[in-house]
Amino acid sequence: MRVTTAYNRMLGLPGAWVRDVAFSEQAMIVSVALRRTRPVCSGCGARGLKIKDHRIKRWRHLDVGGVRCYIECRLRRLYCPGCGDRPEMVEWARGGARYTRDFDDLVAWLAQQMNQTQLTRLMRIGWETVGNIIARVVAEKLPAGRLDGLELIGCDEVSYGADHKFLTCVANHQTGAIVWATEGRNSASLQAFFDQLTDEQKASIRAISIDMSAGYEKAIRAAVPDAQVCFDPFHVIQLGGKAADQVRRDQYNAHGRSSTGEGKWIKGARYSLLKDTTKQTTKQLLKLAEVVLTNKPMYRAFLLYGELRYLYRLPKHEAVERLDAWLAWASRSRLKPFVKLARTLRQHRQGVLAAIEIGISNGRLEALNSKVRLLSHRAYGFHSANALIAMIYLCCAGIQIDPPHR
Repeated sequence: MRVTTAYNRMLGLPGAWVRDVAFSEQAMIVSVALRRTRPVCSGCGARGLKIKDHRIKRWRHLDVGGVRCYIECRLRRLYCPGCGDRPEMVEWARGGARYTRDFDDLVAWLAQQMNQTQLTRLMRIGWETVGNIIARVVAEKLPAGRLDGLELIGCDEVSYGADHKFLTCVANHQTGAIVWATEGRNSASLQAFFDQLTDEQKASIRAISIDMSAGYEKAIRAAVPDAQVCFDPFHVIQLGGKAADQVRRDQYNAHGRSSTGEGKWIKGARYSLLKDTTKQTTKQLLKLAEVVLTNKPMYRAFLLYGELRYLYRLPKHEAVERLDAWLAWASRSRLKPFVKLARTLRQHRQGVLAAIEIGISNGRLEALNSKVRLLSHRAYGFHSANALIAMIYLCCAGIQIDPPHR
């Protein structure tokens, strides 16, 4: 079998045939020729364009036998009215790339599985090259209709840098994929997402889950006023836990901060007030019994916090009545942290009830945020937000890449 025939079968380059194979000390160079006779613009795909000149171009391909392999081809350089001077399109590489599609796809697949430092060592390329390849693959494979038909979405921020850098991520509750991300965590950040949507896409959104961020709520009210704003149950219960713990702290300060006497046992009652009674240890239950018998404000805080948690376990049709009853009870409790909390929840009453009625939360967003932080930690940080956003799309937007196996 001739060497060119063997490499034709082994490389399987679409739209080309191997003319010659040359070996040097550092690499293997495979010269190919195009099967296509009419040139096609690599930018827009236009045909019948004027040929300016001919140039030889190289692309890095997957290693063969541990040796670097380059594909070399003589291309026609075209003049396109829309794109300017462009080389003709080749099927085995993306437009403007210096690497073949197989090489790009393998790098992107490995980027989903491992950190970039080890990836650069394995593929023998630079850090910036990995980022450029990921950007090319994401631009091609990111689902074009990911913003169509959105009904239930969630929005949350995630930190990605030591100096308080944040991203805003929007996820689809039905698919569990991140559909959009940008730098920042204010109203303008989320407004940029709605600016990309058409009127039809905005009309399909029924509900959006967020934490109690005033910036996100402002953008939602302005862009999609008909959508329901659902406040994440975890953040609501978290506010209740902070209020209960603040009552304990106030009681500790009122009874003295000494390490002896009544202040000592109040300091150790934290988990008895905040932890679910079904999960408390015997010692914690005994401490709770002591709270019931000796400290009425702390016991009242424990009951209020427990009732707020129980609100999310009730049948949906009982939520309105029980929430109104809880707000009235907290307002009359004479506990300043719960009076303040009742005032806050009364302002966000519709969002709290909407989350119960629809049954969505930001739990999926929190799980995706953990994955985003893992991607950032695995790479030991990113130089720019755009590089991290491309990696988020690659790993969290439902992009499936098959290894280039023959």
